[in-house]
Amino acid sequence: MGHQIELLKLIELHLKMHITTLCTCPVFDPECMIAEIQEHVSSTRLILRSGSAIDDESKQLLTNINKLIQSLILISKERYNFHSQIFELAKVENDSGLSPFIKYDPNSTKHKFSSNQIKVLEDWYESNSLHPYLDYFSCKDLHSRTGLTIMQVRNWVSNRRRKEKSHNISKELLPFLT
Repeated sequence: MGHQIELLKLIELHLKMHITTLCTCPVFDPECMIAEIQEHVSSTRLILRSGSAIDDESKQLLTNINKLIQSLILISKERYNFHSQIFELAKVENDSGLSPFIKYDPNSTKHKFSSNQIKVLEDWYESNSLHPYLDYFSCKDLHSRTGLTIMQVRNWVSNRRRKEKSHNISKELLPFLT
């Protein structure tokens, strides 16, 4: 019985952590989260099918787990709907011609992005400066708003992080170098 309660408490804790992740983190691994939740659901089903007596504490934990799973479903749906609306708005902007294309200079080996594309990317970077890592939705959004390929968007954000990091390091090392 003690092992059963400990397992249910652990499942409850993991589900609470998933809710926190969904509510606070702009980037998370949905496949990993789904796999863990499915594993917890399987463990819970095994406990219910085991035929062993379920005490009041276990019943309360099972009730809490059920409520947490329902909450995860609702939060996931809301987050999906929100991102779908953002993509739809970005698509409308893209269809209206507001999203420019890459400037091409045949004499240059380096292709530059337009000022509008850079502004969109910089705005995203500034608004995500605490955690400047692309998730699936942000990447698709920037792709549709800028007209850049997914790879170009990822490379730009990666290079921007690298640039930020190199500037921060140089400021830290500056007293030692002068």
